[in-house]
Amino acid sequence: MLLKNIKMKGFKSFANQVKLDFEPATTGVIGPNGSGKSNIADAIRWVLGEQSAKALRGSKMKDIIFAGSEQRRPLKKAEVSLTFDNSDGELDIDYNTVTITRRVSKDGRSDYLINNNRCRLKDIKRLLLDTGMGKDAYSIIGQGKVETILNGQATDRRGLFEEAAGISKHKQRKEKAVDKLDNTKQNLQRIEDIVSEIERQLGPLEKDAKDAKKYKEFEAELEEKEVNLLLNKYANLEEKLDEKIALKQQLSYKLTNIKAEVSEYDLKINNYNDQVEKLNIEIEEDRNQLFGLKSKVESLKNKLELAIERKADLEQREDKLKNEIKSATEKIDLAKEKIEKKEKQQQETTQLLTKKKTSLEAKEEVKDKLAAKLDDKLITKEETRDNHIQQADQIKKQQYQLETVKKELNRYQQQITGLRKEKTELDAKIQKLKTEKQTEESQLTEINNKLDQYHKEFKEKEDLKEELKTKFKELDQKHTKLKKKVDNKKSRLEALQGLAENYSGYYKGVKSLLQAADNKKLAGICGVVAELIDVPKKYETAVEIALGSALQNIIVENNNVGEEAINYLKKERKGRATLLPLNLVNARSLREKEKKALKIEGAIGVATELIDYQTKYKPAIKNLLGRVIIAQNISQAVKVSKAAKQRVKVVTLDGEVVRPGGAMTGGSYNKNNNLLGRSREIEQLEQEIKKLTAQLKQVGDLGIKKKDKLVETEKSLAQVSEKIHQLEIKQTTTNKDYQQISEQVNRLQDRLSVKVSKINQFKKEISALETKKDKLVKNLNQSNITDNLETVMTKLEKEIELLEEDKEKMNGQITNLKVEIASLEQQQNQIKEDIANQEQLINQYKGEIKEKESVIKRIKEKINQLANKRTKLSSQKQKKTEQVTKIGDNLSKLQDEKKVIKQKIRQAQKESKAVREKLEKIQEEFNQVKVDLGQLKVKLGNIEDKLETEYELDIYDKLDNRVVIENYNQVEEKIKKLKKKMKSLEPVNLAAITEYKNLNKRYDFLQEQHQDLIKAKESLQQVIAEIDQEMEEKFFATFKDVKKEFETIFVDLFEGGEAELILTDRDNLLETEIEINAQPPGKKLQKLSLMSGGEKALTATALIFALLKINPSPFYILDELDAPLDDANVNRFASYLQELSDKAQFIIITHRKGTMKVLDALYGVTMEESGVSKLVSLKLNDLKDY
Repeated sequence: MLLKNIKMKGFKSFANQVKLDFEPATTGVIGPNGSGKSNIADAIRWVLGEQSAKALRGSKMKDIIFAGSEQRRPLKKAEVSLTFDNSDGELDIDYNTVTITRRVSKDGRSDYLINNNRCRLKDIKRLLLDTGMGKDAYSIIGQGKVETILNGQATDRRGLFEEAAGISKHKQRKEKAVDKLDNTKQNLQRIEDIVSEIERQLGPLEKDAKDAKKYKEFEAELEEKEVNLLLNKYANLEEKLDEKIALKQQLSYKLTNIKAEVSEYDLKINNYNDQVEKLNIEIEEDRNQLFGLKSKVESLKNKLELAIERKADLEQREDKLKNEIKSATEKIDLAKEKIEKKEKQQQETTQLLTKKKTSLEAKEEVKDKLAAKLDDKLITKEETRDNHIQQADQIKKQQYQLETVKKELNRYQQQITGLRKEKTELDAKIQKLKTEKQTEESQLTEINNKLDQYHKEFKEKEDLKEELKTKFKELDQKHTKLKKKVDNKKSRLEALQGLAENYSGYYKGVKSLLQAADNKKLAGICGVVAELIDVPKKYETAVEIALGSALQNIIVENNNVGEEAINYLKKERKGRATLLPLNLVNARSLREKEKKALKIEGAIGVATELIDYQTKYKPAIKNLLGRVIIAQNISQAVKVSKAAKQRVKVVTLDGEVVRPGGAMTGGSYNKNNNLLGRSREIEQLEQEIKKLTAQLKQVGDLGIKKKDKLVETEKSLAQVSEKIHQLEIKQTTTNKDYQQISEQVNRLQDRLSVKVSKINQFKKEISALETKKDKLVKNLNQSNITDNLETVMTKLEKEIELLEEDKEKMNGQITNLKVEIASLEQQQNQIKEDIANQEQLINQYKGEIKEKESVIKRIKEKINQLANKRTKLSSQKQKKTEQVTKIGDNLSKLQDEKKVIKQKIRQAQKESKAVREKLEKIQEEFNQVKVDLGQLKVKLGNIEDKLETEYELDIYDKLDNRVVIENYNQVEEKIKKLKKKMKSLEPVNLAAITEYKNLNKRYDFLQEQHQDLIKAKESLQQVIAEIDQEMEEKFFATFKDVKKEFETIFVDLFEGGEAELILTDRDNLLETEIEINAQPPGKKLQKLSLMSGGEKALTATALIFALLKINPSPFYILDELDAPLDDANVNRFASYLQELSDKAQFIIITHRKGTMKVLDALYGVTMEESGVSKLVSLKLNDLKDY
């Protein structure tokens, strides 16, 4: 597995998105201090799960988000992605390429992704477990990590060995097992406590259960006696009720005769009132007409004044708009002048900018030449110093060296001959491989073209699939909603049909008669009123209120059927009912004078004319509703009632009632049974269900078609996906072959370059040796030093100083030019923006002018309209004034006629008063009988309620089976004794019987649970012991291997000395600490804390390399690990690193040349802009300037 690349945006100093590709072996990152190169290591650590802001060199996690700079705003989020090559399947996931992403926002939200799929932190930790790549593993090593390894806590150092041993997952298993064991122990303790508490409760609860049984026996006996007593009292009350009913009928007959006499007087008075009412209506009509005419005259006057005022306003607005158009035209001319000035200024700025940029290029070219010249002088200075120092020593050895040079010349000439032969062979191999590489390139191009084609087809089918899925989901949701609607309406229909079949909501007596008719026990029953009329929904409330309990009146064919039905109810004791024999009931209707009320505004009509029913039921229906008028609302109902002389019942659509005589009933109305609308609702529900079922089928069929198309698309998608998969496999194979050939070509070219380099080097060596030979001969002949070192060095230093001064001056000139260029570019941008703004203003003003001209045109049209309207209004006002005078004369005449009729009314009312006094006396006696009846019914009802509520008994089922009581006092005394016995047992816990049974059952269950937990505890202890043993074995085996490698590597890196790893407690391998004893060459054995920084770093490196050899991590990040090392140790470190690079991937953050030389690729991190890191790719040749 390899780390392929890292992508960052907004992480610390990396404000822009950067991508860093890593080589399979070694990749280096260099840069000056503070440039942000260590932020790359922090980014990798962060993605791998680091949760400590302190470990990332911050105080809180939001600190990792780019905080902004002088030129840049802060960013709202940071995001880093690591991409791994997982071709070897090291990561437990079915992908060859795995990308782990982490992002954090300013609001504190944190997201984790694997291959762009959201996941949890623990999913990433589980994926990286035992790979050596966790946030706490040894794959990321900085100087702080060195301190942790050598001087930190023993647990930190031990953690590295545990990661290498691969026992992290075992530790997690153990932690889970220990948690389960702790939970099991807690559950065990909890159950033992509960069992103890239950045992304490069982004894007292058993006694309570026995008392409860005895109490219930007394209670049953008491209920039997109390029920029988109530039944006997009920029978006595019924006898008294029958006597009162007979007396009521006698008084009712007398009342009827006197009321007829009162009605004659009322009729006479009503006739007079009708005449007065008629006059009132005419007077009211004249008054209303008079008031209306006066209002219209006043209205016409106001409209006339308003028209004059409106015309003046429009003329004023027209003048204002003309002035605004003139102003906008002037602004357009001014904006055009500004644009001309700005365009001229833009041309001048462009010319000056071109001139400055040309000057800048010339200055930079001069600067580069000065820099090159300065570098040459510095090199010359160093070489001169070295040459003069060595020259003195060389003279002594010149004779010996002369002989050596001759031998070397001969050896180099022989090696050049061999190298030239090898070069010819390598050229031939490279040419062959290049031909193969071109073939692979052609295949790759063809594969990539096909892949692009298939990916496009895949995308189209994927889009189609998503579209079909969305449509199918919408249809499925619609199908579900429709299904739910159908089910709800079916449930409602079944419920209503059930209510109708069972006559639910009807009085007991009514239900009994209807059921008897259904069972053929009674003939001649037509039905209940509620079911024999068809009422439109909007009139349901009004009709229901108007009928009241009469809704449940039963219409029968004749009085014989009625008598038979009443006898049936008495015989069966099934309650009471009101019957309407069609041969006895009289149809009632409005009188002619009352019909005038129907013309009042808000009067809808007579109730019988607004509903439907069979003609044969007309007498009964008109008897109930013939004198009922339905009105819109209560205020209109009052007017209708007054118009009908308060002799009819008026009901509103909301259920308010104005009764004959003027009484009003209203308020909120709770519609419970809806007997009236039940049939209509059943029919409506059946139609709605039929319609919804058809829609349901249509949606279902359409859903099936979409589903079939979706399956077909998914099948096609799978085929394309398989083609893409096969091509990607072929692409991977071809690409791999291509890479292998490329690598072979690169390796051969590297070898060829090495050979050519060596040939050139040998030629240079030969040339140098020839020169050296001549020089040695010459020097031997002259035997003196010709040049004076101090003179040459002084001259060179003076030349260098002058060059540096020239370079500094040139830098200053270049900086000034850059500032001027930036300023000019900013001016040019501002000019462009100003021109655009002025052009926008011109368009805006033109639009306003056009709009205002259109408004002026409309204003002129309105002024003409207002002039015509003014003339018309003046004429209308004159006509209405003449009508006012005429109606006023007629009104005076009507008021005189009204006074004469009112005198007649007062005489008739005086004669009627004497008859009414007689009526009141009989009415009082009749009312007393009704009160007595009411009291008897209340007592009977109380007994019925008590039997129904307290004992849940139907009185008519039990009345005939009662035991007749001779002595009421004796029975009541027995009831008192039973109550006393029950009281002696109180307080009694009646639930104790069930509680005792349940508690005893729970006790047995908990005993079983207790045994199960004991077994679970023993099993978990066994699992923990097995995990401990496995961890000990793996840890100790790994420790031995690492110890052996560490001792060897230490000696290699230090070129001597010795070191060892020691376990402090061999008997406790799961917690033993690990100590390091180290003795560098030439030093005594000492504590690690006393070692130098370089020695510590090299010792830590030896331990890391040892861990790598035993359990290699896929990659390592070494953050300035070589910083404390001297040059010699850096070279040994680099050499060993190069040796290990074929086993693992290394990313090195460094600024040591010795390390840089062995790296395969190099990246530089700079801060050209303050606070913002920039990544640049470097060549190894660039290191000479580093």
